[in-house]
Amino acid sequence: VTATDRDEGPNAEVKYSFFNIPEKFDKTFKLDPESGEIEITEKLNFEEQEFYELDVQARDAGGLSSHSKVL
Repeated sequence: VTATDRDEGPNAEVKYSFFNIPEKFDKTFKLDPESGEIEITEKLNFEEQEFYELDVQARDAGGLSSHSKVL
């Protein structure tokens, strides 16, 4: 996941986090707060769950945030 901020200096730094995701996904997916890279940490069972929807939040150092869904 990638987000950009037009600010300069520290306020241009963006941190990533999951936003309001099911608790069971916490163990299945890992999100790097610096790079926005999402990693699968457990084997996915598509017979049990056909697709996964994650809501990722990007927040700048000034406190502004936005979020987007990742399927």
